[in-house]
Formats: sequence, structure tokens, C-alpha cells
Amino acid sequence: MTPIRLRPTMMASLAVMALASATTAAAGQVITLTPISNQKTVLASVRPGDTLRITGSFANTVVLSNRDFGNVQVDASTATFQGGLMLNNVHNLAFSGGTYGRSDMDIRPWHTVQVQFSSNISLDQGRFLGNFDNRGSGLLVVKSNQVTVSSSQFIGHGTGLGVRTSTNVLVTRNSITGSAADGINVVDSQRVIVSSNSCSAFTPGTGSHPDCIQLWSLNGRPLQSDIAILNNSAIGNMQAFVSFDPRTGSGERLIFAGNFAAITYTHGVSCTRCNDSIFIDNILTNLPDARWGAPSVRLTEGLRNLVANNQSFDVRGLAGQPGFELPSPIRSSFAPAWAGSVGSQIGSLFASNGDDTVSVSSVPEPATWLMLGFGFVAVGRQLRQRQRLGPKWVSA
Repeated sequence: MTPIRLRPTMMASLAVMALASATTAAAGQVITLTPISNQKTVLASVRPGDTLRITGSFANTVVLSNRDFGNVQVDASTATFQGGLMLNNVHNLAFSGGTYGRSDMDIRPWHTVQVQFSSNISLDQGRFLGNFDNRGSGLLVVKSNQVTVSSSQFIGHGTGLGVRTSTNVLVTRNSITGSAADGINVVDSQRVIVSSNSCSAFTPGTGSHPDCIQLWSLNGRPLQSDIAILNNSAIGNMQAFVSFDPRTGSGERLIFAGNFAAITYTHGVSCTRCNDSIFIDNILTNLPDARWGAPSVRLTEGLRNLVANNQSFDVRGLAGQPGFELPSPIRSSFAPAWAGSVGSQIGSLFASNGDDTVSVSSVPEPATWLMLGFGFVAVGRQLRQRQRLGPKWVSA
């Protein structure tokens, strides 16, 4: 048999392939961190592609700092962070599961989980606990980029979660219950999508007016811009989706589309000094025991805004009447062209069913809004004709 001779270039290629194969085999280890582990030693052993399994109950704040993990998945499904979690200057890390905080007493950190100066962070399927004392928040994302918060529960905080001075953040499919102040706050940020979240069973204090989702800009900083509030629901004793800041203006290029509110307060969708913004497909109703009339879309002092296909309902006093039911949401597929770049770019291997993206259809430039407006006028006529044939208690 004639021996096979390998040229040097072929030998080099095979060597590279062998090294790559060995690297792949070495990657993907499962490394476990428990409350009795030497945290520094365990974390030092984690490499890109590994799974870090955190298990057990941690009484003190768990702090991860100054590390690019290079795509590490964290399985925290059996972990309880009673003292909270801090991610400081951390990159390329995806958490799945975990219980954060405790419901029986205050914890030292004002924010149960804080993500700061970090990027490409995913927090999925977490349970964030407060103790209903109107203090602190479940999660704060501050001065960070490309963060996803998804499919999580926020229970009993002053504010469920906040995004502050951050970019490219996605907050989706979360439930916020038992908040005393607000559900979700977005402050001084750019390119944020808040989609398919729900607010319910808020517990406002005397004289307070909690908001499901509230936006505002900061004095001395550029206006917030490119914020999309899509297909969220607010049900109960609260205001719904608002952007208030008469001093500096609320923001520009804001989108409120497909949101649903069934509330006792007056503000359904409200925006003060919002410019170049879009308000479409929102369904806003009061509740039968509400003190005030139907919530609506309210704009103050804004310029170049598009408002179309929103509906308001007044159902006071109709509970118990034959055939009574609340209106149904209209889910909107309207979303910004930049949606694909928002959120963590690594995601979670343990993510819940459905991806963490939103439907994408281009948001028009201001120059095209007038042409779109003619189309929305036609849609509005059709809706009014349908409502004439609908239940008499519906007020649009």
C-alpha cells in the first residue's frame, strides 16, 4: 500500500482542526456555586461556553464585578438570593430562574437586583420579591447597554423595575403585582422596548397615583428618545402609560401602540411635550367602580405626533348588567426598525417558550406621517361605523 504523504499545509490544517475539537470538548462544563463555595475560586474557573449552576440560599448580596464572561449561561433555577444580586461592570452573561429578595423583611440594597455599567446581560424567568412596604425596586438597570429582562415576576415592591441612563434595553413578558408606586420606569434612556408586560393588583398609598409604565427625561440631559411601549396591559387601581415632564419635555420618537388599560384613574395614555411620537391601537377603559370617566390618549404641548385608531370606553355602573364585558385588547405589530438590535445579544439557553423579540415593522419618518394619516382617517371612519352598531354602553 502506498503511504499517504501530507503536505505541511495539510498537516497545519489538521492540527488546527484537532485544537478546535479539543477546545469544543473542553467548553460547556457545568460549574456549581453554592453558599459554602469559595466564590472567587469558582468564578475564576468559569470559561466562555460554560454553564454556571447556582444553587442554595444566599443570605448576603451576591456580587459579580469587573468580568467579561464571554457568553456564560447561569442556571439559577434552584437559587435564592435573599440579600439580592449586584452585577457591576459585567458582560456577556445570561441568567435563568432564581428568586431574588424576600417577602418577610427589608434587605439592605435599595434595589433587590442592580445591573450597572454592564452589557449583554439577560435575566429570564426570575422571581423578584418585595415585602409590600413601598420601598425600593425589584430591579434597576443603570448605565448599561443591551440588557434583556423577560418572563419574570415582580411582587410587592415600591417600583417593580427601572431602566435608567441605559441603551438598547428590552423588557418583555414580565408581570408586576402589588406595587405601591410604579410598575416600570424608563428614565434618561435611548432605544428601549417595553412590550407585553402586565401590571395588576397595585396597592397605592393614600394620595398616591401609581403608574403601570412611566417615562421621563432628566434636566441637563438629552431628551429620552426611541422608546417603544407595545402591547402592555394595566388593570386595576392605577394610571396606565404616561410620560410626564413639563420642565424639560418628555421625549421624542416615542411609540405607544397596542396597549390595554382597564383602570380606576384618569390617565390612560398621557404624554407631556412629546415630539415626533406615535399613539395607535390603544384600548383604554375605566372599571365599573371607577370614580372618573373613560381614560383616553392625552397629549400636551407636543409637536408632529400621530394619533390614530385608539378607543376609549366608559363602563361605570354597568357591572352585573346582562351581556356586560370589558373590551378586548388590540395587539399591534407596529414596532421600530431598530428593534432587532435591542436587548442582550446572547440570550438564555433556558429561555421560556417564545423568543425575546418583538414583531418588527418600520416606523415611518416624520415626512411620511401625513400620507399615513389619510389611511388612519379611513380606518377611523370604519371603526366609528362599527361602534354605532355595537353596545350602547361603549363610548369612543
